[in-house]
Amino acid sequence: MARSEVKWGAILSYILIVINAVYGLIITPYVIASIGEVEYGVYKSISSLSTSLLVLDLGLGGTVMRYLAKYRSEGRKDKIEPFVSMAFGEGLIIIVVMGMVCGAMYALLPTMYRNGMSGDEIRLARGLFLGLSVNLVLHIVENLFYGIISGFNRFTFGNSMKLMRIVARMVLLYVLLKIFRSALVLVLVDLVLTLVLLAVEYVYIRRALDVKPRLSFKGWDMAVFGESFKYTLLLFLTSIAAQINNNLDNVVIGAIRGAACVTVYSIGLLIFGMFENLSTAISGVMLPTVTGILAQEDGLKKIQAKIVQVGRVQFALLGAALVGFAVIGRDFLRLWLGDGFGDAYKITLILMIPATLELCVNVCLSVLRAKNMLGFRTAVLTGSTLLNAVVTVIGVYRFGYLAAAVGTALSFIIGSLLAMNIYYHKKLSFHMLSIYRQIFSRIWICLLLAGAAVFVSSRWLLGSGWLSFLGNVAVFCVVYVLTMLAFGANDSEIAMLPFIHKFRNKRK
Repeated sequence: MARSEVKWGAILSYILIVINAVYGLIITPYVIASIGEVEYGVYKSISSLSTSLLVLDLGLGGTVMRYLAKYRSEGRKDKIEPFVSMAFGEGLIIIVVMGMVCGAMYALLPTMYRNGMSGDEIRLARGLFLGLSVNLVLHIVENLFYGIISGFNRFTFGNSMKLMRIVARMVLLYVLLKIFRSALVLVLVDLVLTLVLLAVEYVYIRRALDVKPRLSFKGWDMAVFGESFKYTLLLFLTSIAAQINNNLDNVVIGAIRGAACVTVYSIGLLIFGMFENLSTAISGVMLPTVTGILAQEDGLKKIQAKIVQVGRVQFALLGAALVGFAVIGRDFLRLWLGDGFGDAYKITLILMIPATLELCVNVCLSVLRAKNMLGFRTAVLTGSTLLNAVVTVIGVYRFGYLAAAVGTALSFIIGSLLAMNIYYHKKLSFHMLSIYRQIFSRIWICLLLAGAAVFVSSRWLLGSGWLSFLGNVAVFCVVYVLTMLAFGANDSEIAMLPFIHKFRNKRK
């Protein structure tokens, strides 16, 4: 059942990526056209600011998932409900703190954006921030619920809920923005959907998992609390670094360069976010599996094989997205959004290139979480995030918003790539160069051939327009898939495709 849950959880994650891509491609330009570039820029800037406050949840959902997976793998199911009760007690404390911080941020908004926004834009920003703050509080509870569901390996249900949520958001925004052309609609729709999702998850946890999520400050196991609090604190510090890297750019650009520049930059971040999701679809459901493998004899050795196995799938997808976007991404942006968004192509590539090497081995992060070894990564990310902040603030002020992408890329290269790979080698005895060599083996040739084919077709064979663009996409996909089936994929990967596997066996 656990293997099936991971499999279907990953499949649903990829369906989510497709739906999110459709959402971004269709709804984003529709939203911009409905409320205007400036108002959309205000929304994205305030949304990035409020999202950065999510670090205050201290990574509580991730802690719940890790400890429930640990208790289940050890057969200590009697520990589950008391731990969940303790987590909700911590959650209440966090909600109170977050409410105080949100109140202070609301008061400071006019001062923060007085140079980049007009009076009307600041008033809109404060209204948006109020709604987003309520959603943040609810998000803490949502993270706790999702941590419980994931800790039981019920990824199918959890990702199904996410899928229904994004579809409902797409439909509601399309209908409501025809009637109310305001960024406030975006916030209110998210608020309502969060409330509905919480109600459904609560019923599922009570009835399907037989866990009673309740608030209590009594009967805490202080030894477990101390251990889990240390783990939670490390997740919290890691989240600070991640949130700064993800949201600092829009906040700084909005404050220094104005809302219109945020709109252009956010398009690059939107595409890059889709790119990141190609890897996290699998790695996001790996923690319970990794925890189980580590409990076995020669667990670390088996984990290396799992990193290569998952990494090849991730690189096959990430590499295709990177090469395809590098060749025809500029044409896509012009067709999708029109003129004026050319810089989004540069921003996306600057972010994609260094991130690829990190993302294709991000199962290693599940190993660190399972072994409670997040201290070094937290320190590295903190240092690289400070570098990102310095480069972004100085660079955006002097050179423009492209400097923000450069700062984020540098943080990837120095922190997530160089320092962490050295750490994996030294502390976990992972042979990272060998792992990368096995991951890239033969796939890179397929990527080069597919990229060359679409370069020729896009420059000399097919013209401009959506039909020609789709033709170029088809050329890339056909060449890439055929070369992967011919020699790029290994036997175990072909075995994952039953029809192709049977055809190969008959040929033999």
